[in-house]
Amino acid sequence: MPSGKEPRGRIKMGKKILILTGTLILIMTGNLRAEEKQNDKAKVVILEPITITAAKMERKLSEVSSNVTVISEKEIEASGARSVTDLLKDMEGIYTYDSSGVGTSGRVNMRGFWGGMSTHHLVLLDGIPQNKGKDKLVDWDLLPLDNVKRIEVVRGPASALYGDNAMSGVINIITKDPSDVPETTATVSYGNYNTQNYRVFTSGIVQKIGYYLGVIAKSTDGFRKYCDYEGIHVNGKLDFYFDETQALKLAANYREKENGAYPWALTEAQTHDDRRQARPGSENDKNETGKIDISVDYDKEITEIVEVVGTFYYRYGDNESFYTRSSTGASTREQLGEENAYGLPLRLNVTPEIFGKEHSFVTGVDLERNSFNYKEYNAPYQQRSTIRSDYGVTKDTTGPYVHGEIALMEALKIITGARYDMVEFDFTDHRNSSNSEKKKMSKITPKYGVVYTYQEDSNIYGSYAKAFRTPSMGQMFTYGSVSNPDLDPEEAENYEAGIRHRFNDYLKGNFSIYWMDLDNEIWYNSDVRIYENYGKTSHNGIETGLWLKLFKGFSSFANYTYTEAKNESGEYKNNYLTNIPVHKGSLGFDLETDFGLDLNLVLTRVGSVYLDSTNDDKIPAYTVADAKVSYKWDRWSIFLTVENLFDEKYNSYGYKTSSGVRYFNPAPGRVFTFGAEVKF
Repeated sequence: MPSGKEPRGRIKMGKKILILTGTLILIMTGNLRAEEKQNDKAKVVILEPITITAAKMERKLSEVSSNVTVISEKEIEASGARSVTDLLKDMEGIYTYDSSGVGTSGRVNMRGFWGGMSTHHLVLLDGIPQNKGKDKLVDWDLLPLDNVKRIEVVRGPASALYGDNAMSGVINIITKDPSDVPETTATVSYGNYNTQNYRVFTSGIVQKIGYYLGVIAKSTDGFRKYCDYEGIHVNGKLDFYFDETQALKLAANYREKENGAYPWALTEAQTHDDRRQARPGSENDKNETGKIDISVDYDKEITEIVEVVGTFYYRYGDNESFYTRSSTGASTREQLGEENAYGLPLRLNVTPEIFGKEHSFVTGVDLERNSFNYKEYNAPYQQRSTIRSDYGVTKDTTGPYVHGEIALMEALKIITGARYDMVEFDFTDHRNSSNSEKKKMSKITPKYGVVYTYQEDSNIYGSYAKAFRTPSMGQMFTYGSVSNPDLDPEEAENYEAGIRHRFNDYLKGNFSIYWMDLDNEIWYNSDVRIYENYGKTSHNGIETGLWLKLFKGFSSFANYTYTEAKNESGEYKNNYLTNIPVHKGSLGFDLETDFGLDLNLVLTRVGSVYLDSTNDDKIPAYTVADAKVSYKWDRWSIFLTVENLFDEKYNSYGYKTSSGVRYFNPAPGRVFTFGAEVKF
């Protein structure tokens, strides 16, 4: 963003409603002859999901050597979740929190990595990376659930296929395809803290061109004071089906949001006094973000066993924020950030039959250039004055890989693969050229696995994988005096074994155990106020779950996660890492009746976590219950969701300063949302 750019004007709700109403009228006019779709009730039999993410090609869940979960569109609709983080919080191996209370500032953590100022998992939207270059975080509020077809979660290192940052796993959000017949859906909802949501979507196929168009608008006052939020999201797809062997897919997303203060942690006394209050001085804070994603995907089946896939994507992010460092507006600073990312993933899939057995091979290369430009000004009371920082960072990544699955016999499959990543950082300080420098990092990350299928949809598996993760741009260069350009990449070795068992047509379960040794884990050293390679840590755990469909319309699940994340060197050796629950479990059911009434209830228990590296203080455990009731008739439906049904008062995370002051991020109490939906 140029330094002289004026802040964008606030998006008024009247304007949003006008846009949505106009869009809806046009859609309804164009779809007067839309065909009605029949609601198919779920069969009793549990069908095995298909995953693409685990091998970059379609595979049955029982054919992969990792703990993988596929969340279907039906499960998403039944959940009542308002955001992706809200949906993921009940899954094994994942710990999430959202201090906004309304789905606007979520964090996701996998396998014992706490997502504070950075993350260790890769997030994809239709296979396109969504982690920001500066901090590797994801703006989850800019990835709404409304147009999501399914979500695939691959736990554990996936660097052999996906490279940098896929250390604790991969979350691939797959959006809806154009519907076979014209279909339009409009939804409106209202909830606590004056939270308003407006959504409209239309989809269909004309000749051999599929289309999808959606508009979403959201506003809220937020759970915490000064955390107001307004956002709009427009997304579209055009799919060109030339014939049965080739397709060209175009996708575009535009997102814009404006929000007040980030809900920082409060002292223990402040939390007891008023859980909704904000950190003093944050009334001077505000943030404006714009984001554009464009992608072009070409898929061609050359023969029955050979397929080529090429994708080009462009991602643009524009951010302007005012951050107050103390309790008065005199300390406010203006921060301007601009990110441009270009990517070109190319892939070849081959599925030959050798000696009567089907094998599969995937090879390709991922190319990406990510540029981040940053300026910071002193801005007392939001009036720009002297410049403090002016620099840019470019990160170039080249990652060729190969992945093979060899069937030694009908029931036994060997999986192997490797990737070589070459990463180069180019940091330019426009105010002090002596600070400018280049850094190169490279790593080979292999994976080996075995899957033995002993009966239909049931198998045991084991795997060994290496992973690596480069420091974020912020940790190396852009976090001011706390950055450290001498950081080394994190490296890990992971062992995993598990079983997926189908007891019968109604019951299935899984159990996995893993142990990961990590070297050079990056940690913020609060004593010297700098990011450092901490040393050795370990991330070990157990993940298990059961799924039951007892009769038509009824399903339930239960899962449990044990996570042991510890320091393995230094003065805190054998101590647990902070903000990572050792125990976590969920229990839920969904009931869908023949007369249109649906009920969904989920209870989640999160164990206590340590506040400090000395393991002297803890945040207590808590239990949260979420419920959804909906009623459908003809084209209409109404719904009521209640989060934190029993109004549990708990804190989602916290920390302890060297002087012994404890800080907590309070979670909201009971939250209601009521809404209605109509389909044309």
